Amino acid sequence: MDIRTLRYFLAVAAEENMTAAANSLHISQPALSYQISELEKELGKQLFVRSGRKMTLTEEGMFLRARAQEIVELSDRTSSEISSGGGDIHGGIYIGAAESLSLHGLAEIIADFRKEYPHVVFHFYSGTMDDVYEKLNRGTIDFAAVVEPFEPEGCEVMVMPGGDRMGIVIRKDHPLAKKQTVSASDLYDLPLILTTRANMNIRQYGEMLGIPMEHLHVSATGNLIFNMAILAEHEVGAILTLEGLISDHETSALTFVPLDPPVNRRLVFVRKEYRPLNRAAGLFYERVKKSFSESF
Repeated sequence: MDIRTLRYFLAVAAEENMTAAANSLHISQPALSYQISELEKELGKQLFVRSGRKMTLTEEGMFLRARAQEIVELSDRTSSEISSGGGDIHGGIYIGAAESLSLHGLAEIIADFRKEYPHVVFHFYSGTMDDVYEKLNRGTIDFAAVVEPFEPEGCEVMVMPGGDRMGIVIRKDHPLAKKQTVSASDLYDLPLILTTRANMNIRQYGEMLGIPMEHLHVSATGNLIFNMAILAEHEVGAILTLEGLISDHETSALTFVPLDPPVNRRLVFVRKEYRPLNRAAGLFYERVKKSFSESF
């Protein structure tokens, strides 16, 4: 199983049609069919269900697609980083990031860095904490900018300046929307929409808010704030979230109400210890360390 075969497999998985995949790869359809057949023989598993001209991934095929995407991406990154080792700084920097207003500080560093090194491209990935940490471990991202708490083994961690207030996003016509702040008692038995991107389980949410588990009412969870906002508009619940992630402009049906006592959550900037960085990522990391140390 080589990189070329994995590229062929990914093309068929994307097109769901052997002829279309062959055209995209600029090879003959029989040659592509042979490669996929040989891959299935090598693995001893059926990767596609054939139904007429349509090819759908089996469970084993879906597993291979996830791994193949990572392998091909790492191969491409490695080739790019080695070939760009000349005088100019080129290449990509890969960051797994939480949604937070505190990213403004990191964005300023990125903007200044690109003025000096305009050929460097930044690639951002947003996902659950588990997704980001897995990518950091596998080396498919260089850094993570995630919300506390974050205590992984074998990582260098820097606390980023600032922090974000937590509160609820709720319909403007709800009685709690008229309050300046909300307390734990206000949230007793209130349907809540929790984000699965945070590095917290439901019990930890309850402890953070000071709500006994018997009074913590979770109506929904989600990892995309846009979809969660739609649920809140339809009175599925109030979103427990950081300030500034959902617009509360005049035409919006939603508004943000902060918690009291205040709960602030900071971002941390993380990299795996001892993992080599390409030239661009190494320079950027030094820039981040210098900038954050000067901010405190």
